[in-house]
Amino acid sequence: MLSGFLIGSQLLEPVSRGETPSLRRFYLRRALRILPSFLVVLGLYLFVPAWTEMPVVTPAWRFLTFTQNFGLRRNGFSHAWSLCVEEHFYLVLPLTVLALRGRLRAPSLIAIAAAVMGGGMLLRGGLWQHHFSALGPGDPGWREFDRLLYYPTYARLDGLTCGVLLAALRVFRPQAWERWTRGARAGAMAIVGLACLGGVLFINEEHYRYLPYVLLAFPLAALGFSALLVSLAGPAASRVCARIPGVKTFAVLSFTIYLTHKAVQHGVRDALAPQGMDAFHVVTVLGGAVAVLLAALALHHGVERPALKWRERLERGLTSRKPQAQPAAP
Repeated sequence: MLSGFLIGSQLLEPVSRGETPSLRRFYLRRALRILPSFLVVLGLYLFVPAWTEMPVVTPAWRFLTFTQNFGLRRNGFSHAWSLCVEEHFYLVLPLTVLALRGRLRAPSLIAIAAAVMGGGMLLRGGLWQHHFSALGPGDPGWREFDRLLYYPTYARLDGLTCGVLLAALRVFRPQAWERWTRGARAGAMAIVGLACLGGVLFINEEHYRYLPYVLLAFPLAALGFSALLVSLAGPAASRVCARIPGVKTFAVLSFTIYLTHKAVQHGVRDALAPQGMDAFHVVTVLGGAVAVLLAALALHHGVERPALKWRERLERGLTSRKPQAQPAAP
């Protein structure tokens, strides 16, 4: 959802000014934000066996083409499946914005979003009925659940869709966005968000992997986090969040933490296990957290930050060569 909101905002803001989003600039920014750190960590997984938390079974080309999340079974660096979803989103959304800019109004956009989310529910429900409806609680066939209904991109469109809708609201209806992110309405959205997420937890606890979970958990989670984002987007909540120690640093390191956390935590657990400390021992938990932050800092300063500086220089070059924009037609 957050990715849909941030990336959607980047692409829709030029449209709101009557400009055409630059695909070259967009893909330059995304490539230099993601690929350098990703390729370094992928190299560690492929060429340094001591690094990986599990043996790497997925072929390298699946990582490099971001198709790993289809037909995936857990192995080393399998958590990169969610980055595949991001990359598919980066390919589709810019082209969609270019194709539909100036042709959609709010009711049509809402109808398309509802169709995407409803279609996702029907697809997941159909797959569940075909593959899992006859299985008992302990049946080994449940091992296919994540491969078919958790990792693939088609199971992850709810959050992206809700995020893009919020981006459109913020960009094209700024006054409405201001109203809903302040005061009592923001508080109400927080309650709605927590209620939706509570519903997800209830379904997961009581009916995990059964049809209600497959149909409702993904859209409820998307709506819940969307409502929470609205409640936290106002100036008062933003100021409070900004004062929490470490929040800005954690936000800066979020991608490098995502890439490294599993392997680093696994290394800490292996190192402390001979001392009688299991995975949930307080020393293991705290030591793993510190080690992950240190690894993320190293990757950020050694790879990510230099790549972002290079991106800034390339963007300035693109801007200097950009032709003067023509005023939009009235």
